[in-house]
Amino acid sequence: MYSKVRVNLDSDLRKKFGVRSYPVTVGDIVKVKSGKRKGEGGKIISVDHSSGLVSIEGISVSKEDGKQKELFLRPADLVITRLDFSRHQRYDHLRSIAAMKNIALSEEPPEQPVPEPAEAEESNVVESEQSDVDEEDSETHEETEDEEMESSEEPEIEDEEESDDEPEDEETEEGVEDDQ
Repeated sequence: MYSKVRVNLDSDLRKKFGVRSYPVTVGDIVKVKSGKRKGEGGKIISVDHSSGLVSIEGISVSKEDGKQKELFLRPADLVITRLDFSRHQRYDHLRSIAAMKNIALSEEPPEQPVPEPAEAEESNVVESEQSDVDEEDSETHEETEDEEMESSEEPEIEDEEESDDEPEDEETEEGVEDDQ
């Protein structure tokens, strides 16, 4: 059986739950606290329990052929900034540990802000505004096309009239010559 990969908690989470470190799972948000990637962070995408390493979304290494490969980091170089409570067992476990240390926690896990749907709603609003602008632009574009077509037709008509006028003038000149 493999051991759980434990990662230190952020100072705010330490105070809230009364725990220094906690087993990390896919979905937790972590930040790199040391090394070349210091300050970077993201959501955990995989945990390798046999080697004890963690892979984070957005942190990768480019290979010689140009492909990206996920980079595995040591848990000692990470700090958990937000726990994933999609499984209520994790919150219940933290609540029981906090109760032993006389720290009161609510019965339900805290609501975690989910930025993806909010961003999607904002993008929908922006898209609808852009579609309104696009419709206005298309109407304006259609009007300009109509104006261009009208303006392009007018010279053609004038050319035809001019061409009609020229032969008539020639005939009249010929007719005048014949009369003499």
